[in-house]
Amino acid sequence: MRWIFVCLTLCLFTPASFANEDASEPNVKKSKNDICHDKSSRSYKRTKTYTPYETIEECLASGGRLPKK
Repeated sequence: MRWIFVCLTLCLFTPASFANEDASEPNVKKSKNDICHDKSSRSYKRTKTYTPYETIEECLASGGRLPKK
């Protein structure tokens, strides 16, 4: 009975954004400045105006560039 309470508690307090993180965000974002940000980029989450891509190679082929480190 105790494990049911634990499971329900975890389900209720798990943020929806965490549970659906991969579903709502593309793998690569090309910013309005043509910079390709994958999920390991420091600017990925801050990039709000973008064109989505599946791979970094697709983004680069479209005229994008990698961010400066």
